[in-house]
Amino acid sequence: MMLRVYIVYLTLLLSIISCKSQTLQEHLLEPPPPLINFALSRNGATADASQSVPNHRAEEVIDGDTTSETWDEGSGWGSSLEHLRTSDLNKRPYVSVTLAKPVDVRKIVVWTIDSEKYPAPQFGLKDYRIEHWHGTGWGLIPSGDTRDKQYTARNNTKGKRVHEVRDRLIASKIRLVPVSSNDTVRNYQHMAGRRPVYEVEGVARVMELEVWGYAAPEVYTLQQIVQGIPSESIGHTVPTETQARKDQTEPTIKEIVQSVLDRYERGYDMADLAQVMSCFSEAYLSNGRTYQDVKTKVSHFFETYHQIDMTLTDVNIHPNIVDDTAIVTGGYTLQYVTKADGQVKQTSGKVTLVLTNEAEAWRIIRAE
Repeated sequence: MMLRVYIVYLTLLLSIISCKSQTLQEHLLEPPPPLINFALSRNGATADASQSVPNHRAEEVIDGDTTSETWDEGSGWGSSLEHLRTSDLNKRPYVSVTLAKPVDVRKIVVWTIDSEKYPAPQFGLKDYRIEHWHGTGWGLIPSGDTRDKQYTARNNTKGKRVHEVRDRLIASKIRLVPVSSNDTVRNYQHMAGRRPVYEVEGVARVMELEVWGYAAPEVYTLQQIVQGIPSESIGHTVPTETQARKDQTEPTIKEIVQSVLDRYERGYDMADLAQVMSCFSEAYLSNGRTYQDVKTKVSHFFETYHQIDMTLTDVNIHPNIVDDTAIVTGGYTLQYVTKADGQVKQTSGKVTLVLTNEAEAWRIIRAE
C-alpha cells in the first residue's frame, strides 16, 4: 500500500516538474517584444536643430517619412557645413531629438538622402557622430561601428545606416552631428591670424533619425538608488564589469597631435634621431625636401652639436576633420652647443606644420 502511494506521489511530482520545465522552456524561447521607434512625433518626440537650410526643418526627421524622393519639396532636415570653413568644432551643426520618456536604446537608424536625383554616394552624409545627453554633456553612443573613436560613421556611402548599441544605454536625448557630406568641397582661401580659412560647399542632408528600444522601466531609478548609483548617471551607458575596469577616455585629435610635438621636442633634447624621425611621415615633402633629406639634415645636426634644447612656443593646433590632417602654428627656440669649440648658439622663429593621420598614427607630412 505504501509503495503504491509513493509511486503515485512520484508520478505527480514528475508531472509537475515536467510542466514547469516546459513552461520555463516556452518562456525562454519566447521571442522578445518588438522594438519601438521612440523618435517619432506621434510617440511624443520633439526635434530641434542648431541651424537649417530653407524649407528643411528639424521636425522632418521625426515624421516617419524616410523617402528621399521629395527632398526638393521640403522633406528631410538640412544644414550648411560652415564649421569646416575654419575647422571650428564648436560650430558644428546638429539635429537633436528629445524623447517623451527615458528609453533603453538598442539601435539608432540614420536615413540620409538617397534618391535617383540625389544618390547617397554623391550627396549623402559621409562622416557623422551620434551623441546622447548624459546629464552634464554629450557623449558618443557606444556603437562600435567604426575604429575611429571620434566618429560614429566614416566614409559612408549608404542611404540607410543601422547602428546597434553595444552597451546598455538609457537616454532621453539623442542628436546627430554631421561632420561632412559626400558633396563637401573645401578650397583654401587664406590665413586669418593663425587659422586657415576655407571656402566650403556642400549640405548635410538627413531624411529621418530613428531611436529604437524599450521604455526604460520605472524600477530602473529605484535600482540606481539601491545600488548607490547617482541619478545624474541616467543616460550613461551601463558597462560590463570588464569594461568598467578599462579607461574609456579617448584622447582628442589635439591631444594626440600635442603628444607628437612633445616627442619631437624630446627627440631633439636627447639627440635621438629615431625619435625625431618617428614624428615624420615617409611621404614627407616640403619645399622640395623629402623624408630622407630631413633625416640626413637632423643626423648631421646631432653629429655637430650637443646640449640641445628645443622648445615649441605659442602652439595652436587646428584639426581638419574632413581629410584627417591638422595644422600646427607657433614658434620655436633652438639652443645648442658646438661640439668642436663649445660655442653656444640659438635660433628662433615661426613654424607651421601639417600633420596627417596615417595607419592610426599622426605624423608631420609638410612644413611651411
